[in-house]
Amino acid sequence: MLPRDERRRLREIEQQLVDEDPKLARRLSQTSTFGYLRARVSARMTLAACAGVLSLMCLFLNEGAAALTAAALTGFLLISRTWRIELL
Repeated sequence: MLPRDERRRLREIEQQLVDEDPKLARRLSQTSTFGYLRARVSARMTLAACAGVLSLMCLFLNEGAAALTAAALTGFLLISRTWRIELL
């Protein structure tokens, strides 16, 4: 917990922001479900989820090789989720 004087100063800064730019203050204080998910879920995790669903579909359709390939892709994407990809 912050000390009382720091909390007071933060409230003053917040009030200044509301007074100077109410639209920005409103945007910063509102969080949407889509915005939250977009911040938490990466493109790699979305691809992993799609590959996992594809793997299950192939398994139910008796396509063993395709199910194994999709499962391997899912595993690779889940393992590599912490890797950084740098473009030249």
